[in-house]
Amino acid sequence: MEFYIKNIEDPGFDQNSMQIDEELSMLTTQIEMCLFTRKGEVLGDAEFGANLEDYVYSLQYNDSMLKNVIEDQFNRYIPLAKKYNTRVSVDFLSREAVNVAFVDITIDNKYRLEVYI
Repeated sequence: MEFYIKNIEDPGFDQNSMQIDEELSMLTTQIEMCLFTRKGEVLGDAEFGANLEDYVYSLQYNDSMLKNVIEDQFNRYIPLAKKYNTRVSVDFLSREAVNVAFVDITIDNKYRLEVYI
């Protein structure tokens, strides 16, 4: 069972629903959890979480390194990512005082999730 963890401001929020039944919704929720969880925040598995903010604000990482971090998390923790042919693309920009990462996740060549960090 997956808990319905969407924010009240998210599109499609349903206050009467306590679980998600559709696999695609479960996949997007799992991706969101994986991307925005910091390592060490999940009891029992210190490796869960992508730590994206740490990578973005560190000057030691580039596009392919960040992509590998995300794909490793998906391979370890999101089995539905394989079932639905999930691809990750990362553009990492580092300017004088600003670091930004654009993460595009494509699911089955039909759906696209975008994350800006």
